[in-house]
Amino acid sequence: MAQLEQLRLSGQLPTPRGVALAILEISRRENATLGEIARVVQTDPALSGRLIKLANNASHIARPVVSVQEAVVRQGMATVRQLALGFSLVDQYRNGSCKAFDYQEYWSHSLLMALGMQALGMRVHVAAADELFVCGLLAQVGRLALATAYPDEYNAVLMTYQADPARAIGVHERARLETDHTELGIVMMTDWGMPKTFIGPLTQYEYPEQPNLAQDSRSNTLVLMLRLSHRLASLGLASADMRPKLFQEWMALATELDIPQEDAGHFIDEVIDRWQEWGELLKIPATALPSFAEICHGQHAHEEETTESDTPLRIVVADGNAINCRKTMALLAEDSEHTVYPAENGNVALALAMEVLPHVIIAHVDLPLLDGLELCQALRATEEGSRMHILLTADEHGEEQLIRACEAGADGYVPSAISAKGLRIRLCAAQRLVQLQTAWEKDRMQLRQIAAELAVANRRLATAALTDQLTGLPNRRSAMDQLEQAWSAASRSGLQLSVMVVDIDHFKQINDSHGHAAGDLVLREAAAILRASARREDSVCRIGGEEFLVICPNTDLKSAMLSAERLLTNLSEKRIAIGPVKKTLTVSIGVATRESGMTDMDMLVSLADQALYAAKAAGRDQACTRQQNLYL
Repeated sequence: MAQLEQLRLSGQLPTPRGVALAILEISRRENATLGEIARVVQTDPALSGRLIKLANNASHIARPVVSVQEAVVRQGMATVRQLALGFSLVDQYRNGSCKAFDYQEYWSHSLLMALGMQALGMRVHVAAADELFVCGLLAQVGRLALATAYPDEYNAVLMTYQADPARAIGVHERARLETDHTELGIVMMTDWGMPKTFIGPLTQYEYPEQPNLAQDSRSNTLVLMLRLSHRLASLGLASADMRPKLFQEWMALATELDIPQEDAGHFIDEVIDRWQEWGELLKIPATALPSFAEICHGQHAHEEETTESDTPLRIVVADGNAINCRKTMALLAEDSEHTVYPAENGNVALALAMEVLPHVIIAHVDLPLLDGLELCQALRATEEGSRMHILLTADEHGEEQLIRACEAGADGYVPSAISAKGLRIRLCAAQRLVQLQTAWEKDRMQLRQIAAELAVANRRLATAALTDQLTGLPNRRSAMDQLEQAWSAASRSGLQLSVMVVDIDHFKQINDSHGHAAGDLVLREAAAILRASARREDSVCRIGGEEFLVICPNTDLKSAMLSAERLLTNLSEKRIAIGPVKKTLTVSIGVATRESGMTDMDMLVSLADQALYAAKAAGRDQACTRQQNLYL
């Protein structure tokens, strides 16, 4: 931790400049206003355009955002600060002195991850979409920080990782730098004011071996969103032959967030399209990918081709004698579809093995530079090499050579004067191994599918726990969660927030006179009318008995009272079957709006309750408020 503190004070870490730095300084003042922030943003046309575009991408409202002032108000001071900071880093750190760190690829990956988080946030409402965009954009900022603060050392880390990719990049970072990109990134994002909600998930999403949080928790949902976005970003930058597998892995994980496979293609294509748009805007490379359907078609064609063949293998033939090498390759080419790679010495064979990951290596014992036994031992020391089928060959063939080969970790010993048939027999074990590995992968995918389906079932149970079974509306627990989020958003952005508490008049009389079945019917009808009368952005919840709560974000008291009057009008026009007759249903409504003196949401609901009692005392079938000074 002392090293991290020293880095923070050294000025070596990536930091915002210009307009972004000015916004950061203004937002730290207690008396800062959104108007001041908007005036500073307007001095930077590029930042202004980016904020307006992002506000429109994340908005559910049909009317587009056209001014910087409105974009700043909608996104809130904290989010604008983080967005300005992120865009500032993009503009400043397009290149650097760490040779092995691909800065353009880093920003391309980060941008796609940001858009993935934003798109997921539109489906899974755990945080504001703009905040999720920033979270994705800066999720791996620790890697940029290490490349900036330690260019030479991090260059060595990346070279070591390329030679040994079996170990996570964080392991290599800690071994050389005594910290890793996750730890450093969290320190930086905490300093920059990243919401604490994201900090825990950001430490976990790259490490699937860590125990998951509760299935219905917000943190666990954010971890899943980060993993999905990270994999989507990796998919966008992957080679064509890797995409089908990555698509399958992405879809298996997506089911845990209730994204069905039939929606996956449209979702991915839409995010990739936005990636192209934002790539042009930010001057970041964004690869043009084929559509989801085209990639899936290519995968199925490949699977059919593999099924019809006799398990073709990737084989490296390592022999210092060019004539013997060509002879072995000719034997392998007879009646087979194997892909064969030649290597003239042990070092080339080792590098080739790490690059193409062959199923089989046929190596001569007397290889130049790195002999066959040493090559075998080096391969067995790696995770990839431990799965390869290694055959050693030599000019002599005896018990002593066989013992040496087995001690080095070889799977067999092949005499140099072997026939094509003899070689095919020795490759049978490798082909069976490949078939077993393929079957294991299929079983693994099925297990992951089962696990995903269980996760979906758990999530549906969690959703059911937040839903009133009679009316289908969110229940009291969900209502309090939604109100808490709306309260936080209003506190952050300075926008208005109003609530309505609605109570059905004389409901006990209905139950007593006509029975609970009639009462249930009345509740369902009332819930349907409430839902139909509410605006699209309002949330209607049943909080107990015959009482409902309507949460109205970005709504002042006058607008909330107009909504309440509209509800009363709609109810008066609807006759509901109550027992044997149809009657008009009436309700009493208490309305309240958030004021500066309110310290929490309980005060807001309490004020609406008081207004409800006033409506009942005044004769029912009306809407009342205790805040006449705000209504006038």
